[in-house]
Amino acid sequence: MDQPTGPLRLEPVFLPKIWAAEDLPPELNRALHVPSGTGEVWLASDRHHPTPVAEGELAGIGLDELMDRWPRWLAGGDRPVGFPLLFKVLSIGQWLSVQVHPDDQSAARLEGEPWGKSEAWHILAAEQDSHIIHGLEPGIGRDGLAQALADGRIGDILARVPAAAGDTFHLTAGTVHAPGPGLTILEIQQSSDLTYRFYDWDRPGLDGAMRELHIDKAMEVMRDSGPAAPTRSTLLTNDNPGVELLVEDPHFYLLRIEITGSYTPPIMQSGPRLLFVLAGGGRLMTPGCVPLTVTCGQTWLIPAGLPEWSLDSDATGTVFFEAGCGPAWRGDGA
Repeated sequence: MDQPTGPLRLEPVFLPKIWAAEDLPPELNRALHVPSGTGEVWLASDRHHPTPVAEGELAGIGLDELMDRWPRWLAGGDRPVGFPLLFKVLSIGQWLSVQVHPDDQSAARLEGEPWGKSEAWHILAAEQDSHIIHGLEPGIGRDGLAQALADGRIGDILARVPAAAGDTFHLTAGTVHAPGPGLTILEIQQSSDLTYRFYDWDRPGLDGAMRELHIDKAMEVMRDSGPAAPTRSTLLTNDNPGVELLVEDPHFYLLRIEITGSYTPPIMQSGPRLLFVLAGGGRLMTPGCVPLTVTCGQTWLIPAGLPEWSLDSDATGTVFFEAGCGPAWRGDGA
């Protein structure tokens, strides 16, 4: 099969979770057609739950298989070891486990994995008085956490931070964290699902058994931090005044874009990009390709091999998110 010539629309994968809300907020639910009880909607992934192409000659083929065929065109770099980003929507009805993720070096040492997991959450919707756990209470370090675990009072030393729609939180690898009930979150992260749990609220999993904890590894990779506040977005000064940089990590970035005309990306392409359309629609264009119709709820992959692209909004305007790779995603800092 010949290499694709344009962007690829990806079909989401729906995962039930014990902590899931019953349903997503109505507008998002209508756009994504999410089954009840879904906790995670994987928008783009090449591992664990690969997202398939939604239409065209490649319809039904997973991103993992595409990466096997055309790794450099899709991901860029000289020797890509996989698709570097994982894009999700979380629908939360109960606290997730209190957990921590390893950084790249710890992931390689402990699990033989190419990447650790730094991530960022953008709050799409929040019920009143919603919170996340983001680090530890002031003065509680590694020793204080170990003592709280031994005493069975970890809940007393976790930093609970208010979370509202429009907030963005940056969770670097090693941060103790958990999102709380009443939140709908757009998550961008490194392509890793390595999670070490400190505490799971004494709650059985979907199979009725208690889920595994990973205290020793979690203590090894955690970093003292907290409490944290939402990141400050940056309005990018270019021809598109509705472009906000929500978060920038060495491995990824996330933009929120609101347009009524045409959008051309202000950041030079250094890897693949993912677009998630929150509202409205339009036409996605790349040189030499037929314009593609974009609608609410869709996820589009723009391969690294397509450095030029633009999106024209429909008459009502378009709101979408753009996620891409930071300079460290290849592991060489370039």
